[in-house]
Amino acid sequence: MHTKIIFFSILTLVFIVNSQAQNHFFGIKAGYTKSMPSKPDNQVNFDGDQITIEEGVKRFKGLDGFQIGIYAFIDVGSDFLHLDFTPHYSRYGFQDKKDFIYDYVDFDLGVSNYNSAVPSKLVYGFGFTPSLILKSEQIENINDFDLKAYLSLGYRFYKDFVISTQLKYGVLEIVPESKITNLQFSLNLNIPIIKIEKT
Repeated sequence: MHTKIIFFSILTLVFIVNSQAQNHFFGIKAGYTKSMPSKPDNQVNFDGDQITIEEGVKRFKGLDGFQIGIYAFIDVGSDFLHLDFTPHYSRYGFQDKKDFIYDYVDFDLGVSNYNSAVPSKLVYGFGFTPSLILKSEQIENINDFDLKAYLSLGYRFYKDFVISTQLKYGVLEIVPESKITNLQFSLNLNIPIIKIEKT
């Protein structure tokens, strides 16, 4: 129930702000993802031919993944910053003797200068990401909700295309009472599709 309340609260906020906005930017976001889950425990990690020991933390091998979705950059009365809303499908995973793969619908909500009216090649953004689990392989008792904070940094080039990196930290456990949290990295391309201006 709490996940539905959070989800609809976010949508309501976006639509309220959207009704007051002057400029709307819509496009597609697609990219590569990598998980870096860890457990605060002093353990040996067997990863193929490699054996690593890290005091105070066990890091699992992150699996390659992908994400794809749409984005909306919404004017909030600032020439420099816009409100970002980016729902997208994401696949993450890790390996510990076998593969653990999980698919999410992520809802990035934050601010950035990706479509700033102020000329800038270097772009950045920050915010948080409520996530709903869609499917999990090998893990039955996985949390169906995650909340992540993110930072992004990128470069704006031809006609507001942006290539960027994004780092997300999950503040909740992947599996209840496991103490396994996740750090996620992605490399993305933002492709602008349409700009809507209100007169």
